[in-house]
Amino acid sequence: GFSEKPDRDDYTYSQDERDEHLAAFIEALGAGPVILVGNSMGGLTSLSVAGTRPDLVARLVLMGSAGVPVPMSPQLGTIINYDFSVEGMEAIVEALTGPDFVAPAGMVTYRHQLSTDADTRRAYKAITGWNKARGGLHVDEALIRAIAVPTLVTGGKDDGVVPVSCAYKFLDLIEQSYGFIFPRCGHWPMIEFPAQFAQVVNDFIQMDALSA
Repeated sequence: GFSEKPDRDDYTYSQDERDEHLAAFIEALGAGPVILVGNSMGGLTSLSVAGTRPDLVARLVLMGSAGVPVPMSPQLGTIINYDFSVEGMEAIVEALTGPDFVAPAGMVTYRHQLSTDADTRRAYKAITGWNKARGGLHVDEALIRAIAVPTLVTGGKDDGVVPVSCAYKFLDLIEQSYGFIFPRCGHWPMIEFPAQFAQVVNDFIQMDALSA
């Protein structure tokens, strides 16, 4: 949450800006091709870069990723309409997680404190405003179909933000894709089931890709 949050007339908090930011970051590190792991909006940004800059990406891991149209739900509304209160952050954590998740001590306080920074509030409002104006975080299916790198699609069976049906859609669109669905899990498999998620990702990274 400590990345720069530009406040310039020539900058918009759009998906194109996020894609350009990530691609430039990889190039600045001189690290490509890399393995990208992205959740939600980060998943969309990762798959966008994989589709438009395949030279920078070796493998892709999506978890509860945006990218295909999703219906408005109470859980999604909680995130979009966050009011920067402690109660609002408690509601977000509940909306993002599955039925068995109990927030660790300090999680809500920590996330709330980060969110109330003035620059963060401004950037958050700009991001959600752009998303509302555009009707959600989705891209043309042709971009998703263009992804040629091995891709692991993961999701929570009880995800109320990005339904598990979206994971199946990604599996249909991305030719070289593999899937893993976490039961009794919401939008945060990496937080709700960290050990299991790490094992699944490590196995995928070490697995030989299927030859065409």
